Amino acid sequence: MTARRRWTHLVGIALVLAWTLPPFLYLVMLSIKPERILIERSQVFFWPTFERYRDFIASGLGLPIWNSLVTSTLGSAGTLLLGGLAALTFSFLEFRGKTLLFLVILIPRMFPPITTLIPIQLMLKTLGLIDTRLALIILFTGFEIPLAIWVLRTFLDEIPRELTESAALDGASLPAIIARIILPLSGPGMLAAFILSFIFNWNEFLFPLIVTSFNARTGAVAMMSFTAGYKKLQWGSLATLGVVMTIPVILFVLAFRGSLIRGFTAGALKG
Repeated sequence: MTARRRWTHLVGIALVLAWTLPPFLYLVMLSIKPERILIERSQVFFWPTFERYRDFIASGLGLPIWNSLVTSTLGSAGTLLLGGLAALTFSFLEFRGKTLLFLVILIPRMFPPITTLIPIQLMLKTLGLIDTRLALIILFTGFEIPLAIWVLRTFLDEIPRELTESAALDGASLPAIIARIILPLSGPGMLAAFILSFIFNWNEFLFPLIVTSFNARTGAVAMMSFTAGYKKLQWGSLATLGVVMTIPVILFVLAFRGSLIRGFTAGALKG
């Protein structure tokens, strides 16, 4: 990498950080700011307090966070399984209408989620799944399948067909080819699809708000308990829950950033 390119990358990173970090740092500052000076924006220097975090641990808000973690993780796993099978079909098999079917699968991502809210709520009510984690897992799995197919198909298209064809000629079965060749080579793409699905599921608000009440309430919905109009917002508690909801996603992305970048750049380096 040349010096000019290096400096260009550094400037780009600095601009992105300057755009994304200040809101989060301000959120952290609000969460540890004493209540008596909470609304004083000019008060920059203060002695931090962690009472809100202690209160959070002692409160019942741990359950919504746990619900978010369980449903987002299992929903993303289900998305990866079903979306991965569909992506394999679109990438390695040839059949009539494949392009049209691929576009049809992606179409639901273009519709506003609220257009499907009523039929989904009625369906879950009929099945007796209102206010259950299973309902959220089913919804989260279905919502992100088009995204997983799109990400994984782009990555699978980069796997050399010579490898799978040679294995097939040597007598390897389809499950063996998938387990020994395709899965190891598609690891970064699968991780990218899983992380994207997890982030979207973790941040989902509308459907958990409608189909849950208490037992399966998620962290995003729990934040509503601190809002009662603009003038009655509990800024400190809201900021604390916001930090708690943000940290798992940040740690998740940082832990797998290498594989995530390789998964996102699949297809961009072709040729």
